[in-house]
Amino acid sequence: MRRFTLAVLAVAGVACAPAPATTSAPAPAAVPGPSVTPVMLPPGVAWAAAPATLPPGARAAVIDGDPTKEGLFTLRLWMPNDYRILPHTHPAYEHITVISGVLHVGMGNTFTMANVDELRQGAFKVIAPGMAHFAHAAGETVVQLHGMGPWSITYVNPADDPRNR
Repeated sequence: MRRFTLAVLAVAGVACAPAPATTSAPAPAAVPGPSVTPVMLPPGVAWAAAPATLPPGARAAVIDGDPTKEGLFTLRLWMPNDYRILPHTHPAYEHITVISGVLHVGMGNTFTMANVDELRQGAFKVIAPGMAHFAHAAGETVVQLHGMGPWSITYVNPADDPRNR
């Protein structure tokens, strides 16, 4: 009986031992191509002109919450081809998911296409509070933004703020 107990404990020890570490990470999932670009909104949510804090031409749809109030919010932003949001900051983390199209995101106080991140469908990026950044849509692009409200945008150069034009 004692040998049986020791054998069971030995097998249990091997079964509970951590798996050996592997040196290669699993391959990332393929990002769907441009033929898979549905934009699905919950019933009753409609696109409207984007807030005056953004340049004219974009459209927005609030999916959840209220960006003007305290608490979590989620919204979608549709941008036409070559749409630009000049360098700006936010007071809270900005979470960006590309739903369709291509979004170029750059960091810094000057808009330049050098060294931008090209975010394609399915890509996700987080921008820290106070980090100056800018965006450019290559083709019609839809992104989903979520964060903590109240949401605001402060342009690095006040002359770039559409509310001042």
